[in-house]
Amino acid sequence: MLTKDQLQFILHITDWMHGHWEDPGWGRRPFNQLLIQLGVHTLASGIEDKEARAVIQKCLEKSMAGAAKQIASTPDPIPPAPR
Repeated sequence: MLTKDQLQFILHITDWMHGHWEDPGWGRRPFNQLLIQLGVHTLASGIEDKEARAVIQKCLEKSMAGAAKQIASTPDPIPPAPR
């Protein structure tokens, strides 16, 4: 079960995402991928099966590290949407 703080976090992330789906490139950029993965990682903490939770979170953590490296090496991690 997720804590109240974890649920609030998920609500903040989904609220931030609201309206961003109109951008055809949304979700493909490293910054957006990191936000999605962080949200899923937080949701996965509610999985009761410890082994399944560990596998999911470990995979996400590896992917988040890669996305964070990409963000750190990009001069503008949130470039303007293509027009």
